[in-house]
Amino acid sequence: MTGRPGDLVRLSAQIARRLEASELDGRVHSVFARAVNVEWSDGSLLALHGPGPLLAPFAAVIDDLSLLSALRPGMEVTLGPHRLRVPGLTLSWARAVRVDCSVAGGRPIHGRAIPAPPIAPGDHAPGLDSPIGVGARATLAAGIGSRDATRLIAGACALLGLGEGLTPAGDDCLVGALAVLHAIDAGALEPGPVTAIAAAAAARTTAIGREFVLHALAGRFSEPVLAVLRARSSLESARAAERLRGLGATSGADTLAGMRLAWDALAA
Repeated sequence: MTGRPGDLVRLSAQIARRLEASELDGRVHSVFARAVNVEWSDGSLLALHGPGPLLAPFAAVIDDLSLLSALRPGMEVTLGPHRLRVPGLTLSWARAVRVDCSVAGGRPIHGRAIPAPPIAPGDHAPGLDSPIGVGARATLAAGIGSRDATRLIAGACALLGLGEGLTPAGDDCLVGALAVLHAIDAGALEPGPVTAIAAAAAARTTAIGREFVLHALAGRFSEPVLAVLRARSSLESARAAERLRGLGATSGADTLAGMRLAWDALAA
């Protein structure tokens, strides 16, 4: 299968290794104005989007966004050596910059010295302020603060699927909290909580929300989230937070709300 050529210029290193080591086939899962999601035969996703930082730890940046306009849900996707093929299009990642999307990769993170970004009260989706959202966030914060695995699991699971959207507000909030936990207190994420939250994510939220949560449980995040974690000063933190806040309708703000929740819980 051949087609119009294009290049993936930036790619999650973890996803690149996985694609090169696997024999997967897939299909186009969903198509949006600036992004396309591919679902592989094992249920995992690859997000393709236009130029800029990687907006997901399972993403790749295409050099020419217009190339994705021909893709439609259900189209067959196949893999070749450093290539992804769909009818009429072949995308190569042979020369792509590979980005380590793990908290442990790239610039060092300085534990409790991480400056907490400024977040205005209510600067998130309304669903997080619903009775379920308030209770879930309180339970998650209590679990983080006391290192109580039972409450951590209960709060995380109650957030899954909460709110509207392809990545519900509750999922974004949970991803933000997990980012701070991996950066500051990864010991709280023992195998028991990780397994329980992953199992719940498979049943309670959208395919895209689940993918973000599963990667977050493994310590992998988008570049905008990593930029907040790796800030070396309050000014750098504020600028990174503002960039993250601008993502999606409320996704960035919801992620920041989760980051602040975990920061506050660990500092209490």
